[in-house]
Amino acid sequence: MSRLQFQATTHALAALTLAFGVTACGDSEGTSSATAADTETTGTTSDESTTTTVGATTAGPACPPELEECAGQCVDVGFNPDNCGGCGVACADGEICSDGVCGLQCFGGSTQCGDACVDLQVDPANCGGCGAQCEPGESCSGGACGSDCVGGTTECDGLCVDTNLDPNNCGGCGTACGPDEVCSGGACGFECIGGTVACDGLCVDINNDPNNCGICGGTCADGEVCVMGVCGFDCAGGTVECDGLCVDTDVDPMNCGDCGVACGPGEVCNAGVCGLECGGGSLECGGLCVDVDVDPMNCGGCGVACEVDQVCNAGQCQLLCGGGTIECAGMCVNTNYDPNHCGGCD
Repeated sequence: MSRLQFQATTHALAALTLAFGVTACGDSEGTSSATAADTETTGTTSDESTTTTVGATTAGPACPPELEECAGQCVDVGFNPDNCGGCGVACADGEICSDGVCGLQCFGGSTQCGDACVDLQVDPANCGGCGAQCEPGESCSGGACGSDCVGGTTECDGLCVDTNLDPNNCGGCGTACGPDEVCSGGACGFECIGGTVACDGLCVDINNDPNNCGICGGTCADGEVCVMGVCGFDCAGGTVECDGLCVDTDVDPMNCGDCGVACGPGEVCNAGVCGLECGGGSLECGGLCVDVDVDPMNCGGCGVACEVDQVCNAGQCQLLCGGGTIECAGMCVNTNYDPNHCGGCD
């Protein structure tokens, strides 16, 4: 082989070696610069270019300033539960990573205080804020310590409770329901009324309860609310999100006119204003201004609750009929086809 043939063969092998190394790296920029170096310089320079390119494949990804490289991935150590506050710092089961610190995942408007999720609106040990403890004899209502409970609640052993729903204080302080009973409408029983559902011994409205959204135990994520049984970030039907709940600030005594504005003892919320009387045809029932024409918990009068499968219409409990049917004598019928109720119930 002549000297010219040897040089040509050497250059060809160097070019093939460089091309193979660049292709394996998948670096288009490296391909361009390496090819140019091979064309203009000697084989020694090409070897150095190849070494530099191959070495680059062992480096981690170039992460933006707000992210950190952990095990070959760009992660936000402020919120990544596997790398919380730093690479390899994993949160325990049931914990979340928030601002680089592992902690409990609190839902339904509750707040983490120490190692517990608490309701700052009613917890006398954390009233309005973690560690804000009420004085002996005081209760926490609406996030403020005081001697009186607001929003239709009653003070029982230092807690403001809803005696209409609390199974430990059903209808009054200290009246506890049986093991399999629930408290609904201030009475112990085995069924929930007014369209509510029994979840862990409590009658809840799965249409707007963020801890039981759509089904018992269907918990919405932090920041979400429950609207018509579906978790989301927006409230519907003229309601407003207050501490994870969609509420009607026109009538809610705990959020009257705005979130956190609680009416005083004996007051009700009417059209977003606290007062001593209800207006607009509504009636005061248990501290709430309600429309007894449509309220299934107070249908036709205070405390008159409809059954689970009933609705309140014109102050009367009726079956919840669908599919174009109507209630006639306790049955859902289609008056277009029913020979016994042709065109109407009569």
